[in-house]
Amino acid sequence: MHSSSDFSRRNMGHLTRIAAVLGVFLLAAPALAGVNTWTGSGPRAKSFESVTRDPKNPARLWAAAFGAGVYRSLDGGVTWTSNRTGLINTFVRCLAVNPKHPDSLWAGTNDGAYLSGDGGVTWKLMLSTTKSVRGIAIHPIRTGTVYAATFGLGIYKTLNNGAAWNTINNGLVNTDVRDLTFQPDKPDTIWACTGTGGGLHQTFNGGASWSHSSDNTVNAGAATMLRYDMTDASFKTLYLAMVDRGVAKSTNGGGSWATVNKGLISFRCTGLAVVGNARYVTTDNAGAFYTTATDTMWHDMSAGVPSLVTNDIMASSFGPDTAWVCTDGSGLYRTTNHGATWSAIDGGSLQTFGFALTLDPVSHTVYDGCGFGDQFWRSTNQGASWIRANYLFSHSSEKEIVIDPLNANRLYLTSFGSGIYRSDDGGITWSRPDSLTATLTNDFVRPLVAIPGQAGHLFTGSESGVFESVNAAGAFTARSNGLPVGLIVRSLVYVTGTTNWMFAGTESLGVYRSSDLGITWSADSAGMGKMQVHDLIADAVNHAIVYAATDSGVYKSVNSGASWVRSSTGLPGGIAARAIVQDLAHTGLLFAGTFGGGVYKSVDAGAHWTAFVNQSGLSTLNVYALAVDGALTTIYAGTDNGVQVLNGYSTATTGVAPGTAPLALMLSAGPNPLRGANARLHLVLPQAGTAELDVYGIDGARVRRLGTPALAAGEHTLAWDARDDAGSAVAPGLYFIRLRSGAQTRIVRLAVLGGR
Repeated sequence: MHSSSDFSRRNMGHLTRIAAVLGVFLLAAPALAGVNTWTGSGPRAKSFESVTRDPKNPARLWAAAFGAGVYRSLDGGVTWTSNRTGLINTFVRCLAVNPKHPDSLWAGTNDGAYLSGDGGVTWKLMLSTTKSVRGIAIHPIRTGTVYAATFGLGIYKTLNNGAAWNTINNGLVNTDVRDLTFQPDKPDTIWACTGTGGGLHQTFNGGASWSHSSDNTVNAGAATMLRYDMTDASFKTLYLAMVDRGVAKSTNGGGSWATVNKGLISFRCTGLAVVGNARYVTTDNAGAFYTTATDTMWHDMSAGVPSLVTNDIMASSFGPDTAWVCTDGSGLYRTTNHGATWSAIDGGSLQTFGFALTLDPVSHTVYDGCGFGDQFWRSTNQGASWIRANYLFSHSSEKEIVIDPLNANRLYLTSFGSGIYRSDDGGITWSRPDSLTATLTNDFVRPLVAIPGQAGHLFTGSESGVFESVNAAGAFTARSNGLPVGLIVRSLVYVTGTTNWMFAGTESLGVYRSSDLGITWSADSAGMGKMQVHDLIADAVNHAIVYAATDSGVYKSVNSGASWVRSSTGLPGGIAARAIVQDLAHTGLLFAGTFGGGVYKSVDAGAHWTAFVNQSGLSTLNVYALAVDGALTTIYAGTDNGVQVLNGYSTATTGVAPGTAPLALMLSAGPNPLRGANARLHLVLPQAGTAELDVYGIDGARVRRLGTPALAAGEHTLAWDARDDAGSAVAPGLYFIRLRSGAQTRIVRLAVLGGR
């Protein structure tokens, strides 16, 4: 059993650049798992939406990662570094480089357009939108004039580098806009690729008005991307990639079009590049294709690229045989011979999220669900290396993985927002059995339970109660009698050794209990109250004992949930427990994963907790999920920097004095987001000394010095009134709070909302 939280759609990754700005050095995870030390080798972020390069320096490239921000390479793609400081939303869709000043770079994300003035190292939100920005175009002469194409809100335009924006949708038939392209010799003539029923639009006046193409070849379906043939000095030759109709070509400046699809085995086009004599197109289900200006046939060039789900493609103006392709799940690839061979060039990609973990105790295979296009991975060598499953056709976050009790090759996976998937081959390929019946009426699912001894008998918790399946996720029946309408269920546990006992942990109402296998439910939170319950486990030996990981630490019931007591001595106060697991080979051992405090261990049934081994070995203290392989004394922690692994932990449960493990420096801030109240800063100091506290903005500038009080070792609570050094209330936005004590540093993020 594991737990994972609903991950915000905004960035929760490492603050690599902000750490550098603040003079902080974050620990990188070593490559292989060691003994009594935390290590991690993946999984790694592999889903990229777009790639672009410096027009003046062919060695400098940028790649847009879906869920992991922007990566930059200074050596032509050999190595990459993550650059996310200031990117509140790291679901990056597109990139655009200023042609005159390449250190000026725009990124379109799921919540707006960001600008970097330092080559993509730090970012500032310039346009906030409720829909994703799919394309950005910078005027080639007046580079302060920028256009942003949104998928649902049409087109925005700024004349002053993002200081002010206006919508320019007059004449647009469809406001789902994917791409914008200037006519090279007349930059006030712009093409817009829009959604189904809109197709292709054109403006001759910088967007003051738009006209819809009259050619049925390109005006009824959805258009993806348009590119000019730059070898045609009259700029009359254009190519258009379409969402479901392949590629069209015009030789009269867009007046009329004809499809040029011979050789394509998929017409679902995602990207297009036209450089010199070379033409490239990518698809979302059949890889990439290549042709030339004189060839009448597209040639499949996908051999050597693991994923057939390809997004953007970029060809090199420095040599048209060279192209870079972005894949959904397999990283970045480059060819120097128009697709005859490919090389992976994403070596520096950041380790991705570990939202869901489960372990096969027989094969010792560990499974990890990541989400955001990075999705499902498995390791058969204790986390030393990872293998990615086939694409799940979802960018949702995976929340729970269970193995069918009677078929170890059958796995089930909850995908928050996309329902429940099933694999019958150990996680290699996936399907969604309920897609035909649609009986799972709420796809926002988190927990999943397989009933022991029964094939395909499942329970899942959603944002509208509990559902049951008795046919391996093929169909579902609501099981919410007694639950409040619209109850958000975050965790579930079936009590092995009983006939029908189950517990459900909720978003804000504590725990509910069922004694008839989900037919009826009743509130069961005496002593706990109405709080968020991230995870639940039942003791493997004494079935009357149940543990709950909550926003206020760990709670325990010794009477089958009739009453609960807080069982969190030693856990840092103010930090949520997100996951709790029991070592089934050494049942006296419990482990708790916390968000901001790392991993803790209990040897006395949860009465006391100590920091597990050396927390500084964790590359992040934000833990979403845990899995324990007691037979191999290996523990896996799913974090926002991959899966961290530790081998060879002690299994002793006697002779250990509670609280004797060294404390780790910790910091948490809440409520988060903050509105109309003081922020509570909870500190844990490993030894007596000064606690230097400062607040920084997303640009790295300090806004408040909170002081350097001398504090004793242990826990302390301080406050920040959301004001700067001058006493003025800070503007709404994202802030970073840094704690320094001795040689150690911790940073947490705090979102400040308006309305104080």
